[in-house]
Amino acid sequence: MQQIETPRLTVNVHVAGEGPRLLFLGGSSFDLGLAPPVFSSALATRFTIAAADPRGLGRTDQPDGDWTMQDYALDALALLDALGWSEAVVLGESFGGMTALHLAGLAPHRVRRLALAVAAPGGPGERSYPIHEFRDIPDPHDRAARILQLQDRRFATLAPEAQRGRIEDRVNAERRFLAHAANARGHPRLLAARAAHDARHHLAAIAVPTLVLSGRFDDQSPLSLSQALVRCMPQAELSLHDEGHGLLFRDPAALSAVLTHFVDSMSA
Repeated sequence: MQQIETPRLTVNVHVAGEGPRLLFLGGSSFDLGLAPPVFSSALATRFTIAAADPRGLGRTDQPDGDWTMQDYALDALALLDALGWSEAVVLGESFGGMTALHLAGLAPHRVRRLALAVAAPGGPGERSYPIHEFRDIPDPHDRAARILQLQDRRFATLAPEAQRGRIEDRVNAERRFLAHAANARGHPRLLAARAAHDARHHLAAIAVPTLVLSGRFDDQSPLSLSQALVRCMPQAELSLHDEGHGLLFRDPAALSAVLTHFVDSMSA
């Protein structure tokens, strides 16, 4: 990992692998210090991957003022410039998928192909679940149970022992994430930007080939939101999986679909 100065902020970034350039934009709790799976996935054997802590998280700066989704997109563009990448294939997961929509809308010539996992158009009626509301639940185990049920409605069908194990894993992951002082301060500000996400005005102009991945059991960013993206984006196609919100690195078929989609761009 290294810290790179950009005109907007200092970004903590990790670049690894060999091959075509891939910019990965992670979810709302993406922290390079927590060993994100993108660098141990099959993607790392095919691409040069760049991923960074978003503003407010990990070791990336926390600028003053209110933040918007456009700020996160402009941060990503500034990172591409600092890396000397004129273009890249872009993979965005959840919050990162929302950022990717704004990035592709602002600078379509910088995006070679686009893949969006469990993303949403934004705006009234087309936003994913307002997860900032979970911060008001004081008990961490209750909070974890509600999030797990939202992210995969099959959670309710698990045996009680399996549910307890998943809840404990989630609680421990949250503790590790919030143990970083920057995350404890920056995460609420990131969630405020997420709550106002609206990329609908960009969608019709995003003409790059786009793969939209959705989980059949995801109630945080349900299938209807992925379908809305596909309807509005001229070169978008849907990839539906029997998974919940965490499908990208949990379902081999999802990652295989991304690889196939991006490999097409290498021969273009």
